[in-house]
Amino acid sequence: MAKSSGTLCGVCESQHVTTDATFWCPECDEGLCSTCLKYHNASKLLKNHETISVNNYRQLPSFVASVQHCCFEHDKKYQLYCLQHESPCCPLCVTTNHKKCDLKSLDEIVKDSKTSALFDDVKQRLNDIKDNLKRIVDDRDQNLSKVQLQKMKIQSEIQTMRDKINQHLNTVEQNILQDLGDMEKELVQRYDVFIQKLLKHTKSQKS
Repeated sequence: MAKSSGTLCGVCESQHVTTDATFWCPECDEGLCSTCLKYHNASKLLKNHETISVNNYRQLPSFVASVQHCCFEHDKKYQLYCLQHESPCCPLCVTTNHKKCDLKSLDEIVKDSKTSALFDDVKQRLNDIKDNLKRIVDDRDQNLSKVQLQKMKIQSEIQTMRDKINQHLNTVEQNILQDLGDMEKELVQRYDVFIQKLLKHTKSQKS
């Protein structure tokens, strides 16, 4: 059984049919199943809309996914941009609140934004952020390598010190055992001399 995407096809839903969406149209702001996507792409009005998979749509940051394409007041698609109020407008907005405003089509705004100084500045800032992040990662890797090298150096120094201590203890052990052996031999010799004297004295007493 196929796993549900959790997003319904808007076209099917409008016809009271429940179908999981596999694609998302940001401009239409609704999900599409595979069948409805074919009709969507075949429409002269909609074929230029760029669709993405529902999975990719779900991975978009919340502030991107929440961008509205339709006017809250009139429920019409934004088509123009008011330069005075710095806000998008639908056709009905123009006839009500923006009659004397300087308006520009959203397509032109998007097209101009890609070549504007502000766009270049934002692009440069993003590149700077990317470079800074790369530098931070590189510095982290270098610091990690230094820590690992320092760890290996300390381990080597500890092992060297341990070997020296073990060697010194072995030498001390050998010297102590040698001294104990010499003392043992001396005591044995003294004991033998004492026994010999004692036996000699005992024989002299009997005679």
